[in-house]
Amino acid sequence: MPSDAMWIEMKIIVPLSEVDAVANFLIEQGANGIVEENQPQSISCSSTSNNVLLKAYIKKDAAAKKHLTAIKNYLASLSSLTGISEFSLTTNEIEDEDWNALWKSFFQPLKVTNRIVIKPTWTNYWKRADEIVIELDPGMAFGTGTHQSTRLCLKTIEEIADSLFDKSGCSLLDVGTGSGILAIAAVLLGIPKVVGIDIDYQAVECAKKNAEMNNVSNELIFTDVPLHKTAGAFSIIVANILPQTLIDLKADLLSHLAPSGYLILSGILKEKAREVMDAFIKDISFVRETQEDEWSCLIFKLICT
Repeated sequence: MPSDAMWIEMKIIVPLSEVDAVANFLIEQGANGIVEENQPQSISCSSTSNNVLLKAYIKKDAAAKKHLTAIKNYLASLSSLTGISEFSLTTNEIEDEDWNALWKSFFQPLKVTNRIVIKPTWTNYWKRADEIVIELDPGMAFGTGTHQSTRLCLKTIEEIADSLFDKSGCSLLDVGTGSGILAIAAVLLGIPKVVGIDIDYQAVECAKKNAEMNNVSNELIFTDVPLHKTAGAFSIIVANILPQTLIDLKADLLSHLAPSGYLILSGILKEKAREVMDAFIKDISFVRETQEDEWSCLIFKLICT
């Protein structure tokens, strides 16, 4: 293995029934990108013929060993609870360049809403007259539009933007912007003031490059300034991050929401939706929950009395 490898690739053969649980745990352990591949029957998961190969990537840093141990313990626990034989986990060290090459092989143009199409920079796409095409190179940042939680956010932002009679005073804050996909979509949907924040400097740099590719660099701001130090109030706040992080950020999220503003929370597995809803519903009006597969998106509105 090269000594300067920057990423650890994990390959886990998982029964279809456990894919969402395992994928969510991988994200909680810092996995940056997860790819699913259908697999033939595996001797490692012999209790089911419907297996999925999950490929996930974590940074090779001081915390990597801790994350790998936690993942191994989780898989062993899940095996014991479900009665499924030990899940197959293999690891491999890869360099940044190889990581990007792997992503390019899986990432293809995708229509994620009625109008929004996500197109990787290395492919061609014939745009229809009514479509908004976002050029994207996710790099090391989360947010390709392929994950259900990102699609739920994009659909909600599109619906809210289209419902506004006058967008001139509208603004949007994207918390945990990743690749910048949600912030860029907001600009292209006509929202004039957009800010994307992420505590990962590498993600911010990736988002800025994606904004340049979509010719919106002068129409939005990306920064690694944390939420509690971000200035201003926003008509729409979207946060597509982990459920517990959403709950921990509740006070700061609400303090940055303008009167009659919308709060969009995603990155939530269905079984966690009630927990997140209960944390927010005492302080802001619940509008609706949207779902795709095992993922939920919660929409709230700050009702002024």
